[in-house]
Amino acid sequence: MTPPGQRDYSGARLSRHAVERFVERFGVEPEDAEERLRRVLRRTRRLGRNPANRAVAVVALHEARTLVAILQEGACLTVLTWNQFEPRLREFGRSRVPRKWGRTLGRLAAPIEPPRSDLDAGEPDD
Repeated sequence: MTPPGQRDYSGARLSRHAVERFVERFGVEPEDAEERLRRVLRRTRRLGRNPANRAVAVVALHEARTLVAILQEGACLTVLTWNQFEPRLREFGRSRVPRKWGRTLGRLAAPIEPPRSDLDAGEPDD
């Protein structure tokens, strides 16, 4: 289960272009690229939406590097590095980098804590 504020896009259809760009831009072996990209897309944070074509930009981390995936109609169309995406922020409804950017990336990098049940939060066993 993804933490609050994060989204799981690992089930999106991956275009060949997206997988090829992932290999090219992040140095992943082609044989492992699809599986690793799906793993990256399990924990994303939405950056914005392009009203012209209804594409959504999401940010994720791959080996401590910022990755931006562009998704449209249930498919991952391409993968960009942060430096490639930053000039396109306005296309996705943002005039500048989101507030508390470091905190956002830190939350994506943090391990997922298992949900605590009511029994775990209660009194210690005697």
